[in-house]
Amino acid sequence: MRTPVVLALVAVAVAVAAAPAAEIQSDALMSHVRFLSSDDLKGRANGSPELNRAADYIAQQFSEIGLTPGGTDGGWFQPFDLVAGLTVGAENSLTLRGGDTAAPLTLGVSYYPLAATSNEEPLARSNTLVNLPVVFAGYGLSAPSVRYDDYARVDVAGKAVIIFSHEPQEQNSSSLLDGTRPMAETTLRAKAAAALAKGARPLLVVSDPSHRVDQADYGLFAADPDAEDHGIPVLRVRREDVRPLISAWSLDAAATMIDKDLVPRSRELRGASVAYVEQLAKNRRTVRNVVGILPGSDPARAAEAVVIGAHYDHVGLGGHLSVTPERVGEIHNGADDNASGTASIIEIARAAKALPARFPRTLVFVAFAGEERGLLGSAQYVRSPARPLTETIAMLNLDMVGRAKGSVDVSGLEVAPSIEADLESAAKAIDLHIKRQGPGAGRSDDSSFIDRRIPAINFFTGFHGDYHRPSDDWPAIDGPGTARVASLALELAARLAARRDRPPFVTR
Repeated sequence: MRTPVVLALVAVAVAVAAAPAAEIQSDALMSHVRFLSSDDLKGRANGSPELNRAADYIAQQFSEIGLTPGGTDGGWFQPFDLVAGLTVGAENSLTLRGGDTAAPLTLGVSYYPLAATSNEEPLARSNTLVNLPVVFAGYGLSAPSVRYDDYARVDVAGKAVIIFSHEPQEQNSSSLLDGTRPMAETTLRAKAAAALAKGARPLLVVSDPSHRVDQADYGLFAADPDAEDHGIPVLRVRREDVRPLISAWSLDAAATMIDKDLVPRSRELRGASVAYVEQLAKNRRTVRNVVGILPGSDPARAAEAVVIGAHYDHVGLGGHLSVTPERVGEIHNGADDNASGTASIIEIARAAKALPARFPRTLVFVAFAGEERGLLGSAQYVRSPARPLTETIAMLNLDMVGRAKGSVDVSGLEVAPSIEADLESAAKAIDLHIKRQGPGAGRSDDSSFIDRRIPAINFFTGFHGDYHRPSDDWPAIDGPGTARVASLALELAARLAARRDRPPFVTR
């Protein structure tokens, strides 16, 4: 016999399923998109006054809706620091040697930092490395899930590591490395983390031989000095300037063999050395997540929460974060990426506030800063959550949802398969076609929650020719389609908030 409590929970779940589908108005949603992606906000770069204006706008919307502030000290904001840009000293240098051959490189001409260990004193050297031995580590991948590890049989502790960009077999759709679909292990962050974990000191990245053109823009660093911070220097090296050494070390031949059979060919390069001087200073800025809370309607379950998030930062005036870095100085408005997702969570909050009985559990709405600089806002949130992570049952993320055209890509079900039925029910209510794919693991703020073993579902309507370009403007946004994606997320949130059990996290 079912207890009265179980019967009550079943009744709530049935009521949610039977409730009419939420209607999010595209006109209201588009008004937010137009403001956030206007030229006045200059692309919402991290650390800019315009990003602060966007944060104030989002907080005002949360307040008008009637949410409860969920930020620091009872306010709307969760501030944190990040590095936005660098001050460049005069002593930067990099030299590779192999036997009698030397390749002296020039910052902003033949190499530049993808990541730096820069300090906050402009005239101080932040790194000086002399005559380090060099190890070739293939593509710099450590992917235990597919039993591939470029570091498995080499010791790189205290040494320089040289790797190729991209990944092997990236044009092979049947590859164990996921082929044409990028793996999380192939991101710069993952490659740097793998090298750092093995004790490497710097990591040098050279364009792999399967690409005819070195895709890096070495001159951009002078116009837009910037780099990530991954714990060790990560230096992009122009292939043409080290070609004699690549040939002498037979690295292209090794890459060809790796691409053929997925067997690592890592080895120490005898007689090779690296000398590196880094004089770069961080320009540290404070940015803010915006957090609003809709308390759950059931006192017995209101302690548990569903997070609904979207990042609101973009790439400002372009530079190294742009797909067209040569157009540095032009406003990259980021209407799809990610004014569309930010507008969506505002209107999801409005619709949920109007029907609070559908949400027995609490909803936490977060507009993240720092996503474009390495998922920093969501990383900050999971360190200091508005509701404990132990009580956070799921996260829904909306990133680039403005080009729906009748469908939406959904990822994350592989770590939370029990959400499949909830998603199908929500999609049926909205009549929206779902494709079970997405931009790939680790590409958006859902990753920060998955890393903490919290089920996270990401909504995404696809890459397009305007991605990270000045042409990502609001007239190209599909307003009704974006509203339907937002409605789908709302319907899924309602089902998660009302389901009897927490969706279990399944290890990938």
